[in-house]
Amino acid sequence: MDGAFHPLDWSQAATGDPPLIAGFECGRLHWNGHDLLHSTGHLPDGRMQHHHATARAEGAAGARDGVSWRHDIVARVQAVPPDFPVIWDMAHFDLPPRPAQHAIACSLALPDNAWAIAVNEPSVGRRVAGVVRSRAVDAGLKMMTTAAMLPRRPRFATCDPFHHLHPEVFRATDRLVASGLIEMVGVNYYPHHAVEPLHHVLRVVADRWRLPVMITETGWHDGLPAAHRRFPHIHDRWGWLAHVRAEVERSGVPVAGICWYPWLDMPDWGDPDRGRWPCGWPGRQA
Repeated sequence: MDGAFHPLDWSQAATGDPPLIAGFECGRLHWNGHDLLHSTGHLPDGRMQHHHATARAEGAAGARDGVSWRHDIVARVQAVPPDFPVIWDMAHFDLPPRPAQHAIACSLALPDNAWAIAVNEPSVGRRVAGVVRSRAVDAGLKMMTTAAMLPRRPRFATCDPFHHLHPEVFRATDRLVASGLIEMVGVNYYPHHAVEPLHHVLRVVADRWRLPVMITETGWHDGLPAAHRRFPHIHDRWGWLAHVRAEVERSGVPVAGICWYPWLDMPDWGDPDRGRWPCGWPGRQA
C-alpha cells in the first residue's frame, strides 16, 4: 500500500487521521421484530437519501449500511449517491433463510468495487443475534463463497467485537479469514465493553491476520454508566472520538477508517416509541 486513500478502496489506509465513516442501523431484532430501518426512517422512500447527504455534509467520507433480505435491495443501493462509497452488510442480526440466493441478489445489485460484510458480529450469539456463532459464520461463508463464483462480486470485510483478547474472540474471524475471501478485518470497540485498550487491540488484530484493519463500529452512549466508569476522563461523544483517534495513532496500525455507529440517535431497542438513545454522531442530527 502506498498510503494514499481511495474512496472506493476501504483497505487503503489514509495518511494522517483515518477517514470518518457514517454507520446506519440496519438490523432486525429477533426477540421483538423491531426493524431498525423502519424505526429510523432509513428507507429509500423515507429519509435514506437525506441521511446519506447529511452525513457527507457533516464530514463522512462514506458509510456503512445494509441490504436486508426483507427489503428491496436494488432500491436501497440506488438510494445512495453514486460518489458516496458504502460498506454493505448482507446480514445484520437477521440471517437470510436462503444465504446463497441473498448473496447473488446483493452481488448483482452492488456497484463495481463495492465492499460488503457478509454477516455482522457473528460472535455475539443467540442473545443478541438469535443464532449461535457457528451458524452465523456458516451463513457468512455460504454468502461469500457463492458471491465468489459470480463474474462480479463485492470485496469482503469482517466485523466483530474485540473488547478483550481472550482466544475465544478470534474464532469467528479466524474461520472467515481462512476462506481466503476476506480483504479487511473490522474491529468493533465500545467504551462500555472495553477491557483491553484500543491501541493494543489494533496491534494484535493487525499482527494476527496481516490484513488491512478498519474500526467498523465505535461510539459513545451518554446513557450507559459503564462507559463513564471505564473512562472517567471522557465526558461526551467528542471526547470519545478524540480518544479513539489518539489510540489509533498510538497503535501505529494504518487504520482504513473509523465508523461512528450509529450515526443517528438509536431508537430504544425494546420500545422504539418510548424514545431515542443519545449515541449518534455528536454533530447535527439528520
